[in-house]
Order: sequence, then C-alpha cells, then structure tokens
Amino acid sequence: MTSEHDTQFKSALEAALANLGQASLSEKQITQLVKHYSLMRAWNRRVNLTRIVEPDEAARLHYADSLFGGRFIEHARRVLDIGSGAGFPALPLAVLRPDVEVTALEANQKKSVFLNEARDELGLANFKVATARLESFDLAGYDLLTSRALDRAEEILPPVIAHINAHQRFMLYCAPDLLAKINNLHGSMIEVKTHRVPQAESRLIAIFSRAG
Repeated sequence: MTSEHDTQFKSALEAALANLGQASLSEKQITQLVKHYSLMRAWNRRVNLTRIVEPDEAARLHYADSLFGGRFIEHARRVLDIGSGAGFPALPLAVLRPDVEVTALEANQKKSVFLNEARDELGLANFKVATARLESFDLAGYDLLTSRALDRAEEILPPVIAHINAHQRFMLYCAPDLLAKINNLHGSMIEVKTHRVPQAESRLIAIFSRAG
C-alpha cells in the first residue's frame, strides 16, 4: 500500500529530475526508488541511516543528486561506492544503469544489512554489498570509484585518489570546500574536472583521473 509520503516523494523526485535536465526514468525505475525510499524511512526509525527523510528534501538531495552522477559513468562496467551508508549514490546508480555492476562498500554491519535487504526488495541483480573496511578492500578491479557524504572524507579519500590506476576514475560528490582540501593533497599526477549540479550552487561532482 502506497503511503502519503511515498506519493509525495514520487512527485518530488520526478520534479527534481526534470529540474536537473535528467532523462526521465521508466515506471519500473521510479517504483524501485520509491520502494527504497519507503524502506529507508522505516529503517531510519531504528538505525541512523540519514537525517534527510522528508519527501522533497530526500528526492532532491539524495536521489536526484545521486542520479546526476549517472551521466559520468560512461563506459565503466564496475562501480564501487565507498562508504555507501543508506545507499547513495550506489543504489540510484544501480537502478539507473542495470547494465553496470555497482558495489556498495559499507563497513557498518547494520547499514550493510539494510543495503542487502534493499537489494532484495528492489530485485537489483546488478547491485552488490561488500561489508568491509576500505583499507582492507581491493579497489583494483573497479573502473569507477565514487563517494558521497563520507565522514572524514578529507582524510580518507586523498590516498585512494592518489593511487588510482590508469584505467580508473574517481567520482566525488562534494561541496567546493571539500574539493579544495582534497585538491591540495592528491598530487600532481592526478587531474580533476568539475561539474556543478544544476540549481545547487554548493554541490558539484569532481572526476579525478591519472594525468597523461
């Protein structure tokens, strides 16, 4: 049974995607994202997944923001989301691109259980969950690494970005101040291109790759 929150979220999501100039999703994809939102609200009562749960804010700041990054997946076949939390951007990207294998790396056991349940509820065959710490996880097999709203990102991510190989890119969802901190640390062998999220002056996506 669809709740009032779910109905509001669906309308807000469709409006947010239109404002971003994002290609419209299929009815199946919209239904999957509504189901994830509903599940996230239910779980959030007992596990601290996110402080943003109201339909309009969640649609804009979590889902549309995550989906905007989909245009930068390009030819990547395997994507790893570092510190996925409630599933952003990993789960919306997996919904958007069923042809791409998306893995959510999450060290927190309870959040990993949530992500596994979300995968099963949404029927996402291309979505995997890895319950492990970043420092013990092999990143080499992924074409695109990504991260969004990771705690202590300015400490954790620079070494990861500095060591991406020639076949990898790193897609960071961030604000300008975080990008400035990371840019000062990742080294001259890495180049970065930035893309502002439309209608969100404080949000951008930075794509890091190995220079040359």
